[in-house]
Amino acid sequence: RGSLSSGTVGGRKWTKKKQQHKVTSQRPFTLRTEQRGKAKEEEFMKKLQEMMIEEEKQRIPIAQGLPWITDEPECLIKPPVKECTKPTDPTLYSDVRAVERAEFDNQVAEKLTLFERYRMERDRQLKLQEEEEVRRLRKELVPKAHPMPYFDRPFVPRR
Repeated sequence: RGSLSSGTVGGRKWTKKKQQHKVTSQRPFTLRTEQRGKAKEEEFMKKLQEMMIEEEKQRIPIAQGLPWITDEPECLIKPPVKECTKPTDPTLYSDVRAVERAEFDNQVAEKLTLFERYRMERDRQLKLQEEEEVRRLRKELVPKAHPMPYFDRPFVPRR
């Protein structure tokens, strides 16, 4: 076989040259994840450095100063002294209330006696009516003869 091959296909002549392929060279991929990973790693390292610096600062004690209150004493103004109050006698309404209560008790007693009189009068009227009724019934009452009961058949009450 040569570098050229020739033949006839469908009345045409064709020629094929042998192509030279380039040797592929290896190139690494550049992925975004690698870039993000590097950025994250840098941030993490920065945080670690900051934490280490903070820990170092925490180890060094800081003296705290005295409060501002102790610098100079403050003289407070005293409020004016009030005069002593004079006691007054309390006003008691027990006497007035006793009079009002006595009036109320009298009214209640009057009302009770009025009701008692009314009840006694009513009872007396009822008693008189009953006596009158008894007298009237006695006048109207005439004794009547009852037939002799039959002892042949004894009395049996109905249910």
